Amino acid sequence: MGLLLAATAAHAQLPEIRFEAEDFAQVTGGEVRVLDRPEASGGRCVSYWEEPGVALTCAFEVTETGEYCLTLGYACQWPDTRRQVSIDGEVVPGLEDVLLPGTGSWADFRAITLAGPDGGRARIPLTAGAHTLTLANVDSRGVAWDYALLHGSETLPADAPLSDEELRELAEELPAAAARLLLGEVAEGDLHSGDVTVAMRSSGGVAAFRVGDVFFGMPGRDRGVASETIVRAVELRGLHGRWLAPPDRFGTAFVLLTDGASLYCCGARAGSMPPTRAVHPPLVQWRQGRPWLLAPEPLRRAAAGARQVMIGDVAVSADARFRPSVASAGFPILALMWTPLSVGGATVAAWKIGPPVTPGNSAIAGRVVGEEVVVRSSGYMYPALAQFYGMPQFEVRVRPDASMTITTDAGEMLELPAP
Repeated sequence: MGLLLAATAAHAQLPEIRFEAEDFAQVTGGEVRVLDRPEASGGRCVSYWEEPGVALTCAFEVTETGEYCLTLGYACQWPDTRRQVSIDGEVVPGLEDVLLPGTGSWADFRAITLAGPDGGRARIPLTAGAHTLTLANVDSRGVAWDYALLHGSETLPADAPLSDEELRELAEELPAAAARLLLGEVAEGDLHSGDVTVAMRSSGGVAAFRVGDVFFGMPGRDRGVASETIVRAVELRGLHGRWLAPPDRFGTAFVLLTDGASLYCCGARAGSMPPTRAVHPPLVQWRQGRPWLLAPEPLRRAAAGARQVMIGDVAVSADARFRPSVASAGFPILALMWTPLSVGGATVAAWKIGPPVTPGNSAIAGRVVGEEVVVRSSGYMYPALAQFYGMPQFEVRVRPDASMTITTDAGEMLELPAP
């Protein structure tokens, strides 16, 4: 059973109950304003309730008794704001002082699923019938409240906080090497440098990786078949990595490189690759030391047609435009897919995950140059600027037989033969 499929009937298949904040039934302790905001879900929101004690109450109907999670949609230009949550006039235990992180501006509406006292999602028991939900201001900062959504734990409308138990349940859905990385274990043979760790399967393949505070992994069991074999370690100035080459019948090789801040991958095959390639889905991000399961829908909207998309505090970029896809593995996951580049008899796919650097374009870049595909670690970055940020610059040249040459800004060169 997947993580988000609850273990009890009380958590499974509950209907979604959504209502707009502007349809409130009562305001106490002060005044609020209903504002027209085209970015809000209903085109309007409730704002201007900065004074402590101002409370907004909405009425709603429950058709099925159960334990519901609560997701709030809102915008907030402050670094954060705090609200107290009550149901039917009674404060919900654990939601006496809820922190709502800032969204960046009053026009940037986002959603958050509220955490309970155990660090996981809050579970609010509701019986069938009429109820009220009240948000009360407990500080002196405003919030533009858009909507509320009550839902079962099988629904993932926004990033969801995970309890320790839920994190272990998620680990059970992953291959063994990915599970140990998710739970904080680094093994001998993993690629590890700085804030980047790549967990390697015993068969030699890549199981999962963590860049900064974001964990990427594909749910599923180990098949027990080696799809890749580690041919050699790659050591260049400021870079550590692995060259992974599978048995000859597959004809594909991958170079994984890291500078301790970003992870780079370049794959080459003498012949056609599958129509698309994909990055391992982003699954979990740690925030203030606690894990959050990442919802794919907001990322899918942000990633459509882009070469780079932000996930938490890291940017994912590719050598072509993403075509995001959402699939289910017991819970929804996001895959960022794109079409490889082709030249001669070879196809090449490259991606990069790491902190964005501005000014300049730090996204990975690939293009066909004559009879080669040239992949650069950043699309446009002055050498002095890259040196200031401590970013080793390099390029990978891939020939029609899928052999590669890696050249660094320090003049180092590494030849990797055809797989």
